[in-house]
Amino acid sequence: MAPLPADGERPGGVGTGDHLPPVGERYRQLPRWDKALEPVEVGELPPYERYDLRFVDEASERPTKEEYDRYLWLVELLRKASYEEAVIQRSHPFLVKDVLFSAILVAANEALLSLAGLVEAPDEDRARIEDWISRGRRGLEDCWEPELDLCLDHDLRVDKPLHARTIAGFAPLVAAHAGSERLDALQENLFSPAFAGNGALRWPLPPSTSPDEARFNPRAYWRGPVWPIISWLIWRSLKRIGEKERADILRDAALEQLASASFAEYYEPFTGEPLGSDDQSWTAAVALDWLAEGT
Repeated sequence: MAPLPADGERPGGVGTGDHLPPVGERYRQLPRWDKALEPVEVGELPPYERYDLRFVDEASERPTKEEYDRYLWLVELLRKASYEEAVIQRSHPFLVKDVLFSAILVAANEALLSLAGLVEAPDEDRARIEDWISRGRRGLEDCWEPELDLCLDHDLRVDKPLHARTIAGFAPLVAAHAGSERLDALQENLFSPAFAGNGALRWPLPPSTSPDEARFNPRAYWRGPVWPIISWLIWRSLKRIGEKERADILRDAALEQLASASFAEYYEPFTGEPLGSDDQSWTAAVALDWLAEGT
C-alpha cells in the first residue's frame, strides 16, 4: 500500500469538509446554500451554453440563468486564484462547511480503513485514517441543531449555520455515528411528515428538501424532488446502524418508484412524475444494488 499523504490543517477549523462553488458536482440549486450565495456579486461573464437544459423537458427542472451565472462566476474566481488553497480560503466569497459531503467522506474513510486491514497496511497509515474518521465525526457533532434535530452546514464567511431543512441534515446517519438519542431523533424526523412521512407523497421516500420548508419546490432539482441516489444513501445508512426494518421500507418504496417509470434522475415527490434526465446511470446502479439485496 502506498504511503498516505501527510496531514495538513486547513483554515476554518477541523472536522468538516469545506465546499467551494456548487458546480463541479450535483449540488446546484441547494436551498441550504441560498443565504451563502446571496451576497455574491457576479462580474462579467462570456456567453455560454446551458448543456444541462438539453436533457430536460422543462427549464424549470434546472437552476435559473441567474443562479448559473453566479455558479460560473465563482468558478472564474477560483481560476483567477490559480486554485491556490490558501488564496481561496482567504478571499473567495463562498466557503461553506458541508455536512453531507463530510459524512460521505467519513463513510469513505471507513471503507479505506477496511481495505487497509485487508492489505496489512502499516499501523501509522491505519492510525491516520482513524484520525480522519474521528475528525469528521467531531465536526458533524459541532454542526448539530437541536431545535431542528438535523445537522446544518456552516457559512465560514459569516461564521453562522445555514438554516434549511434538507436531506443533508441527516448526515450523522450517513456517518453512522451519533449517540443513540440523536440517532433516534434523526430517524423520527426522517419518517415524520416533514420528510418521508408526509401523507401527500406518492411513495414514502424523503424529498431532497422538506415540504415544510418555505423554499420547497417539488420540480426544481434539489429543492424538493426525490432522488433515488439519496434514497439509496439513506437506505444504506439505516442498514449500517442496524435499522433493517426501516431500511427495507425505503428499499421497497424506492423499487416501486423505479418500476413505475424509467430510471429518471429525480422524481416529483407528490405525483411521481420522472424529472431530469432519463435513463440515469446512477439510478440504474442503485436499482441493481437494491435488487441484489433481495437475492
